[in-house]
Parts: sequence; C-alpha cells; structure tokens
Amino acid sequence: MEKERLYKIDEREARRPFTVPEGYFDNLTQNIMASLPEQESLYSTKIIVTPWMRIRPYLYAAAAFAGIFFCIKAAVGISTRNNAEIAQTEETTIYSDEYIDSFLETAMIDDYTLYYTLVDAN
Repeated sequence: MEKERLYKIDEREARRPFTVPEGYFDNLTQNIMASLPEQESLYSTKIIVTPWMRIRPYLYAAAAFAGIFFCIKAAVGISTRNNAEIAQTEETTIYSDEYIDSFLETAMIDDYTLYYTLVDAN
C-alpha cells in the first residue's frame, strides 16, 4: 500500500502544472522599472550640518568622562571615610590585661621598643 502511494507521489512531482512564458525573465527588470512612477529620491537631499551636530559627540564624551570621574571620586571618598571610621574605632578599643600580656609574650618586642611605642602614641 505504501509503495503505491510513493509511486503516486513521484508521479505528481514529475508533473509541473505551472509554466513560465517564454522570454519572461529576459526583460523582467526593464519592465518593472518602466511600470514604476517617476519619483524624486529621498536620499538625494543635502543635509545641513548645524553647529550643534558638530559639538554633540564631544559633549557626550565629556559628560561620560565627568560621570566616570564622579563615580570614582565617590567610591574613593566612601572607602577613605570607612578607613577613618575603622581607625577611630581601633583607637578607642579597650583590651583586657590578660589579652595584652599574652600578646606581649608572643610579639617578641623588647622593653625599649614597647616603651618607645607607648610614649610615641601619647
């Protein structure tokens, strides 16, 4: 049954019900161009360049650089402010005597360096 159908499909493909007239494609482009109405080209108009059109790219570039500059400035300002806050909190931190004693035992600092650091801090 399927073989019969395949043969019928092959027979249908062999037939071409539509045909193209002789010489149709020989002058097709010329016939189409002749049937179009005459119209002025939209692209042939002259573009008038204003001063704003000349300045605009430079202005946009300057605005981009200014934006980048202010973003970097804000990021640096935030990080220095955080560092100052951290330094201030470190100065006011109170440590217990046991912590200081254990630190000094393992720090390998002689007495002179310790006294000099304490005097220099005040």
